[in-house]
Amino acid sequence: MDTEMDTTRQKEGKNMPAWTIHFDIANQICKRIQTTNNNIFTFANIIPDIFEGHNTPNPSVVVKDYSTHYPMRATINGAELNLPDVQKFKEQYKEKFKNPVILGYYTHLLIDRYWNIQLYENHYEIYDKEKNLFKIKLNDGTKQIFHFHEISKIKHNDLRIFSQYLNNNKEIQFPTYDENILKYSKDLKEFKYTPDDIQRTFEYIKENFENKKEKVDEDYKLYTKQELVDYLNNSVKLVKEEILESIRI
Repeated sequence: MDTEMDTTRQKEGKNMPAWTIHFDIANQICKRIQTTNNNIFTFANIIPDIFEGHNTPNPSVVVKDYSTHYPMRATINGAELNLPDVQKFKEQYKEKFKNPVILGYYTHLLIDRYWNIQLYENHYEIYDKEKNLFKIKLNDGTKQIFHFHEISKIKHNDLRIFSQYLNNNKEIQFPTYDENILKYSKDLKEFKYTPDDIQRTFEYIKENFENKKEKVDEDYKLYTKQELVDYLNNSVKLVKEEILESIRI
């Protein structure tokens, strides 16, 4: 696979789904499962993205190769992509699942994996590997040929619309700063978050997500709204089952 396609595919995991969707799923999980600390668990649902260098301004380090998401190569409909290796994470932290940071991190990986699999199975098909072209099934049932960068923009716009829909219609509980985040994060072996990393992330959440109720034109192109609602509901069910199993380890 050429470098351009490889790099693009690695970025696919970023914000897939968007942070608002991660927070909403975390909220629903907290209603169904007693975590050690719901607030920290909710925040940990976006921790793997902090060092990606796309959302949080000026992180202390920018990681390469999608490594915060435990990448494992997969092929779906002829397309190669990185999916989070949730089993590797689970095995590595099997003694730590009562830690809300570990539990939230694991939840993020589960959700990214599930949403990316659904995307590629239901909408993406490789058309020309060398030219990085995909045959894409749009939400009206038609199939069109797009360069990967073009369809990524369409996908992210659909997720932006859906995220705003959730923000407008649900009382999403966004996490608040807790000095214990760093204490719980010490169990993470690969990455060390500085106080500034955490503070900047909360500033970004406050600026971009909290109380952002805005009218949005629900002009979905790739997904249908019902499809995204189904993904969200299925995600909650999946995560609940996986977390309960992991806590029992």
